[in-house]
Amino acid sequence: NDTSGSINGTQVAFSSHVNSFIRFTFMFAFILFSLYVFILMFQTFFSTRAFQESCRYVLFVHMLLNDTMQLLVTVILTTLITYMLNLPVPICSVLILISAVTYVNTPLNLAVMSLERYVAICFPLRHAEICCVERAWIAMTVIWITGSSAYIADLILLGVLAKKSFFSTNVLCIHESLIVTSVQDTLMSAFEIIILLLVAMTIVCTYVKIGLEAKKVNADKGSVSKARKTVLLHAFQLSLCIVSFIYPFTDYLLIELNSWLRHNLTYINYFIFGLFPRYLSPVIYGLRDEAFRNAMKKFLPCRIPRV
Repeated sequence: NDTSGSINGTQVAFSSHVNSFIRFTFMFAFILFSLYVFILMFQTFFSTRAFQESCRYVLFVHMLLNDTMQLLVTVILTTLITYMLNLPVPICSVLILISAVTYVNTPLNLAVMSLERYVAICFPLRHAEICCVERAWIAMTVIWITGSSAYIADLILLGVLAKKSFFSTNVLCIHESLIVTSVQDTLMSAFEIIILLLVAMTIVCTYVKIGLEAKKVNADKGSVSKARKTVLLHAFQLSLCIVSFIYPFTDYLLIELNSWLRHNLTYINYFIFGLFPRYLSPVIYGLRDEAFRNAMKKFLPCRIPRV
């Protein structure tokens, strides 16, 4: 009986390691493919001067860079959590900060991109003046300041309330490990809800304003229709962001399940609600744009030159 139990235990442990290896390999392959697509987009942008001089494409590449950072840091954190590897509190705090700030920056960037389309349709004569590249840099700075404000306040609370010995310990690198008071959790939840509501209101208002403006003036029907579709795309991208915000709640619902089922469903849950939306959002926007898509084709390794 002891021998049989030992063999069964060894088989279960081996099966668990195989499953973990398969999940990690699949995730790693997906990340490599995502990075390859993102690098092609970066190469397209930095090789085309017209894109670099357009506020719209500068904001798009900013979103692409932000989501690339978020993707990489999230995968690092997920790998550490999967294999139960602890990190010193200062290093963990920096990783959590980067992950959280880039997480919030995406919907803020979508709001700014919707406003840019609104200016292009409603104030076409002033569009070049209002939406210049210099002001795009200012907008990106505001995005980072706004997105990081609550999380920096969270770290300040941690530094004030936690004991000094806490910062010399190793912890599992999740946000819950850095919470020493319920005020931190409340602050984060309120901040994320306010950001999503403000971004949703901005996108809805810009869509309505563009529609109303098209009826008032004899605008170019093609450009107005394209702008409205772009704002609708931003609304879809925002829904992807909301899906990724839902991930922690759906993960919490899996706690009651048995260990094997929970580990597998947690991985699927993370991939569908946490990882995939961050990849899909910039790719859809980049490939939808005809000019960017055509320029991107030039850098594909399998492209056959046309005679």
